[in-house]
Amino acid sequence: MGTLSWFERWWLSAWPHRLHIRGFVPKFLDASPEPFRGEVLEVGAGAGWTSQQILETYPQVELTATDLDPRATKSFRPLQEKYGHRLKVQEADILELPFDRASFDVVIAVHVMHHLDDAPGAIQQFLRILRPGGMIGIADEEHRHRRRADVERALAAEEADIKVSEGNGHFMVWATKPYPQDATVAS
Repeated sequence: MGTLSWFERWWLSAWPHRLHIRGFVPKFLDASPEPFRGEVLEVGAGAGWTSQQILETYPQVELTATDLDPRATKSFRPLQEKYGHRLKVQEADILELPFDRASFDVVIAVHVMHHLDDAPGAIQQFLRILRPGGMIGIADEEHRHRRRADVERALAAEEADIKVSEGNGHFMVWATKPYPQDATVAS
């Protein structure tokens, strides 16, 4: 995954995209099988429109927003001034997330997966940094390279429990990270 083209950067701030985000993101967040809580990681945060929706809707959440493009992270300055310690911004590659294991309660990726050549690798990273019982939310377009079925297969391969899977043109999938199996439990 490389940096965004000039068109993609322009599109992230264009009014049709912002209008779509204003309508789609609340539906995506409302479809979450559990209330948002704790520390949330948003990968591929772009211009920050989804981040702003999360911070406005869930005052109990602390959000870390990441993007590979350093220009995208600069667009977060006004949001950082508004939300202070509740918002951290970091440049990061989805396939090499610079966070320790079990660092987050929720990981979301909105309109990001279709940019990746290695969706299973990204999902492995999400699960690595997610706490047991934590949630993964993925929303994207039914793109010829990254369909909902591909996302579901990658989650199932990692034994994540898919709780919500819906949509056609635009889809959303919510899954939870399993708790570790304790081999010492007596029968």
